[in-house]
Amino acid sequence: MATPWSGYLDDVSAKFDTGVQDLQTQVTEALDKLAAKPSDPALLAAYQSKLSEYNLYRNAQSNTVKVFKDIDAAIIQNFR
Repeated sequence: MATPWSGYLDDVSAKFDTGVQDLQTQVTEALDKLAAKPSDPALLAAYQSKLSEYNLYRNAQSNTVKVFKDIDAAIIQNFR
């Protein structure tokens, strides 16, 4: 059975995955608490904060991988 290819970009992205799982759990817990008491402004603020943190982290993951991809593409283009 062939093993899947794993390169540098895969490793960089994978390092973010554990953080994403933790943040996703926090977002889900905050949403569950908010769903139980939707009129509580503190729970709404906590949910918005966790969701914002999750989005920032995902954007960092995406941007990091994209930057390395663009650098690699530029290097390849220079060899043509």
